[in-house]
Amino acid sequence: MKRVFVTMLIGCLSFGAMAQDDRVLMTIEKDDVTVNEFLAIYNKNNTSTVIDKKTMEEYLDLFLNFKLKVKAAEELGMDTAPKFINELEGYRRQLAQPYLVDRETNDHLILEGYNRMQQDVDAYHILVKLPEDASPKDALAALKRIKRIAKEIQTEKDMQLAMGRIRNANDGSVIAEDLGYFTAFSMVYPFENAAYATEEGKLSEPVRTRFGYHVVFVKDKRQARGEVKVSHIMIKANAEMSDEDRVRAKEKADEIYQRVKGGEDFKTLAQEYSDDKSSAKNGGQLPWFGTGRMVQAFEDAAFELQEDGAITGPVQTNFGWHIIQRDDYRGIGTFDELKSEIKKRIERDSRGQKGRLSLLKKLKEEYTLSFNYKMRNAVDKLVPGDYLAGKWTPEQPEGLAGVVLIITDNKYSKMTQEFTQVDYFDYLRKFQRKYGANETISDALASQWDGFVNACIIDFENDALPYKYPEYKALVQEYHDGILLFDLMDEKVWSKAVKDTTGLDAFYASSKQNYMWDERVDASVYLCEDEVIAKKTLKFAKKRLKKGYADNDILEWVNKENPLNATIRSGLYTKGEDEYIDKAPWAAGLHQVDGNNGKKVIVQIYAVKAPEPKALSECRGLVTSDYQAQLEKEWIEELRARFSHSINMDVFQTIDE
Repeated sequence: MKRVFVTMLIGCLSFGAMAQDDRVLMTIEKDDVTVNEFLAIYNKNNTSTVIDKKTMEEYLDLFLNFKLKVKAAEELGMDTAPKFINELEGYRRQLAQPYLVDRETNDHLILEGYNRMQQDVDAYHILVKLPEDASPKDALAALKRIKRIAKEIQTEKDMQLAMGRIRNANDGSVIAEDLGYFTAFSMVYPFENAAYATEEGKLSEPVRTRFGYHVVFVKDKRQARGEVKVSHIMIKANAEMSDEDRVRAKEKADEIYQRVKGGEDFKTLAQEYSDDKSSAKNGGQLPWFGTGRMVQAFEDAAFELQEDGAITGPVQTNFGWHIIQRDDYRGIGTFDELKSEIKKRIERDSRGQKGRLSLLKKLKEEYTLSFNYKMRNAVDKLVPGDYLAGKWTPEQPEGLAGVVLIITDNKYSKMTQEFTQVDYFDYLRKFQRKYGANETISDALASQWDGFVNACIIDFENDALPYKYPEYKALVQEYHDGILLFDLMDEKVWSKAVKDTTGLDAFYASSKQNYMWDERVDASVYLCEDEVIAKKTLKFAKKRLKKGYADNDILEWVNKENPLNATIRSGLYTKGEDEYIDKAPWAAGLHQVDGNNGKKVIVQIYAVKAPEPKALSECRGLVTSDYQAQLEKEWIEELRARFSHSINMDVFQTIDE
């Protein structure tokens, strides 16, 4: 709940430049609040594009209340509590992430991903396997090998022959696969690049991924299919079963298909007969899927269905026989619809590093970096050869204090930050890994130094964000205030109203006239199938009060031959709650009114109840809400009396002039 509250308070993150107006709009105690801070929140909560001074003045009053509550929280020291500090830091890290990548690069990657999602690629590939940490010698050997294979491939037939030879050789170091159709984000990024860059009927240049070296032969490219949601009934039939069992499985699938065609409910049949138990309980329904997510035969059959509710005949896959029903279909969404999703996928994908690397390149040009290699080398000498195994667990030696790196920002904040031998030593210890057999300690330390420098630059940039981006600084401040406000509002208003039962009872007693029932009737409604049933029901209804009959008694007698002869509903009703109650005269007695669909309706009114206050149990939620509003009003009055505050109306009147 807190996250939702804070998010609603803050509104949507915007990278737009903020017009700076640092004039003091209000002062609370000795703290100044600028026009810019007021507008940052006002503009996020005001959807109109026109400045309306009347609306702004109303919001100014709310904003003052908001800042007074934050001031109260700070006076209580809530902003120094470890829980608050940790929570704010978590939000701050999230807010910083969009600023710690090169936005231009990321925007390009998002557009590239969307454009590629419009197209599916059908391809073969051959892979010469190679570990990520392979030595340069081994990498060169793998590259030469894939090039020798590629040299023989000019056509699709050549590719198929090469793949056949590789499979027959049964050499585990080389893999040949028919990948079928796939789309963007289905493969590792370098492989995807090669596939989309290669023309149909052509072989790609060798491309290295974390798996090794590949060549990709593109068979076909087509417009993306989008996504489909289907339900299926699966009858298991695989290679491990006997011929007789497979024949029986096909016969069973054919019989179920005929029953579906005959009008029987697909969902019920799936629940009863499907061997895919995980989907059977949901009537056979599967999650949305697109290209490359299902076996080819199943995928093709599903996408060939042209309308919702359409059903295939039995479709065979290596799992068995499937009867497929299309439930829904959606094409590739618009760029605006998919932008946020694509951005998240990029962050999880290896391509997300491109934005970080591009930012690092720009920051290295923007900042001044000063290195003390003598101090760095002193730390390197402490690292033993077994560091390569990734199991180094040293105690930090005394005397480490020298500066190894200084970063200075001369453009925005005039900040300078020093990174010491201790920082470098801790980085080596924290980010060690297992290295390849051909890597030396010198290779490892050189790589780690580069990583350390990059981490320091990002750390420095993180600290510089409030100086470089006013909108980021404002967002962090808003989250700071929002978290404090939530915690104190919960203590002073929300939870207090729920827990303070004595106060709630007293509030209800003093204001129960605000929670009134309208005029009501205590009544029963009898819905009868025809005139004969209505007469029979009326007979028992007339004796009801005298004999003490209940609804169940009357239904038992009237529905003895057919359980659908009559239904009864009883209770207290206000105007508008029941159409038949509204049609009847509001007077005690039995009334016959017009029914729908040929039904005969009898309304029995036992009493007409005058307007009266609702019991607290009948309106507790509304009373609690009003009590919370009362507590907040009293609290604000107390805060306004406790804290000195003033608003510069001359400044306010000139906002945005």
